[in-house]
Amino acid sequence: MRWKTTALLVLGIASLGLDRGASAQDGLQRFERDIKPQLALKQFTYSSAQPLGAAGFVLNNVVAVVPPTSATAGKDSTVRISKVTVEEIDFDRMKKESKGEEVPRFAKLKLEGVDADESVSDLLRPYGIPKVPADVVLDYRLDPASKVLTINKIELTLRGQARLAIALTVDGISDKTSEVQGAKDDGRLRMAALELDDTGLIAKLLPAVAKEVGLGVEPLVMLATAQLASFAQGQGPETTKALDALISFIGDWKQPKGPIRISIKPTQTAGFADLEKLGLPNALSDIFGLTVEYAGTRPGAAAAAGGAMPLTSPGGGGGPSLSGAEAWLSVVGNTLTGTIDGELMFEHYRKDGSLTLLQGSDVTTGRWTVEGEKVCFKYPDEDKECYAIQRSGDDVTLVGSNGKGFRLTVLAGNPKNL
Repeated sequence: MRWKTTALLVLGIASLGLDRGASAQDGLQRFERDIKPQLALKQFTYSSAQPLGAAGFVLNNVVAVVPPTSATAGKDSTVRISKVTVEEIDFDRMKKESKGEEVPRFAKLKLEGVDADESVSDLLRPYGIPKVPADVVLDYRLDPASKVLTINKIELTLRGQARLAIALTVDGISDKTSEVQGAKDDGRLRMAALELDDTGLIAKLLPAVAKEVGLGVEPLVMLATAQLASFAQGQGPETTKALDALISFIGDWKQPKGPIRISIKPTQTAGFADLEKLGLPNALSDIFGLTVEYAGTRPGAAAAAGGAMPLTSPGGGGGPSLSGAEAWLSVVGNTLTGTIDGELMFEHYRKDGSLTLLQGSDVTTGRWTVEGEKVCFKYPDEDKECYAIQRSGDDVTLVGSNGKGFRLTVLAGNPKNL
């Protein structure tokens, strides 16, 4: 019987050795075994690869061919990545047999030189985003026991254009996929930080956005700053300082004076339900702990923006005097009326750049645009005409390049249902 005992012992030791060898696979082997077969790609290749210990790996000159989608007009799209560095990733929860049950608890990786073909860049071009290589960093950890999600960094760099980095810590985040939908209700923000270093992207992005909404760039900027400035009324110095920095950065959209850093650190953890407190005096600083750092901050920028453009009709003939784009933006969403060529007219202007004219019994549709400090109108089968504009209270004056002018009155909203 002794030989049987000896044989069983040898087999046991051997089996332990085999198990140890399997568990000692390096990060590259684990990637190629557990993750690569799951990638929903038509092709995934790389020129060389190296392991980074037991939980990481490096891939060089990656080529990924993505199957066609409706967004790419039914064509394959190719993404090339110069280098993929994964320092660690939750292999155990990314295996096929565990996928869909539990969220991966951690990942720390970097993609360098991400470059897509024309089928992808064509999707971004209308938004002013140029075709340049991108770098992506992801570093997060989720603790299932404490339900704390820590995002050390999510960073996107468009080379030569902009860098955006986000960090945050949130309580109440489950690692169960079935409970992800409840994150917005259960999650409580401890802190969040955003840094944007723009070196040319905003100057390309804003004109595309302005065109999409039917505004010129400067009017769009004024509208955005006026909305932010609405928070400044009755606020304390800390809140005003933060708003000054935000509005100064937006005003410098053509060439920012360095990066902007926005931080939120609530006095107590904050959830979505706490957003209703934003209207309280000094809530931005006292409750949400908002701070903004920007080298180009102009003290008083929020007060200036708040008084530059009312968001509603001033009302009455003795209201504030406005001119140019500021005056026109105060009209948008409302109706002008008056007598032109002996006939009463009503014209309603929408935020999407469309207009409807009622003159006598005739109804005509057209478009409006802001070009510099003038407002321009284009009707079917007619040439575009541009006018200087001035508003005082509810009185609006339009003067054309030939010196001919019209004096009209603002009616709130769309009283004629045009």
